[in-house]
Amino acid sequence: MSATQNISAYLCHVVGESPQRAKTFHASTIRRTKAFAIAIHIPVLLWAVTGFLIASQIFHLNNVDAAGVAFVCSGLVYLVERLVLATPKVWFVNLSRVLIGLVISVLGASTVDLVIFEREIAQQLLLSGEATLLAEHDAQLAIHAHTVAQKKTDWFKAQEAANCEANGTCGSKLRSVGPVYRELARQAELLRQEYMAAQAQLSFVTQNKVQALAQWRAAPPTVEKAGILARVQALHEYTSHNTAALVAWILFFTLVLFFELMVVLSKLVFRETVDDELDRIRESISQQKARDYLEAVTSPVAGARALVAASYT
Repeated sequence: MSATQNISAYLCHVVGESPQRAKTFHASTIRRTKAFAIAIHIPVLLWAVTGFLIASQIFHLNNVDAAGVAFVCSGLVYLVERLVLATPKVWFVNLSRVLIGLVISVLGASTVDLVIFEREIAQQLLLSGEATLLAEHDAQLAIHAHTVAQKKTDWFKAQEAANCEANGTCGSKLRSVGPVYRELARQAELLRQEYMAAQAQLSFVTQNKVQALAQWRAAPPTVEKAGILARVQALHEYTSHNTAALVAWILFFTLVLFFELMVVLSKLVFRETVDDELDRIRESISQQKARDYLEAVTSPVAGARALVAASYT
């Protein structure tokens, strides 16, 4: 079996080459075509898996719908990769594909991370939710505690003023429990009642905090009920406080980026082959023939010949 027959019709169709034309390829062109065909499978298969995971694990679609999403995602990526192969090897095309690869890698790595780190995300959601719950109740407790302290201070001041009036050390300077004392005592009693009411409200808020925390821990929210942004934020918080998880995410992101840019990297690695040079020569010859024909048709000599031929007919 010759080298030109080693490339299958399937690989030719994957990269958009004609199997009949591929039989005339040089060995270097066959190697490059095989490499392109293999490279284009990697991001396509990667996004087939990623699309299925997004649909089934995050949006909770059934397997049939998830397979449809995977097919659409992989199809779009395949079209992008085919477009990259069809375009010339110029810097802005490669740069555009690198930028697209970065975006797709971030989406892909983040999506798969949501599935891989699902248990850690659930733990982080529980901790974050508990911290938020405690912060809300602590803020209310701080307000009520300040109110209780203020009410207590006002009550003590009013009671001290009433006692001072009773023993004659201040106020009217008369040692008695007369009308002035009774009015001061009444005001002190009102402030004491306000203090006791504030103290009861503080105890009520404290008990609410304990009950809310117990209910939260008894029935914590599941990952399925959390939105995508909440999961992404939980993953970010988890990796920012966990060095091992951050390193794992960076390594996984780098791997996904490498897979996403496989076609671009393959295109940059392989140089032009003999068939590319032949194609360029054929194109140059065709362009020269077109220019010669245009010049022959539009030249004055061609016009004169046409006039003479018309006059004898």
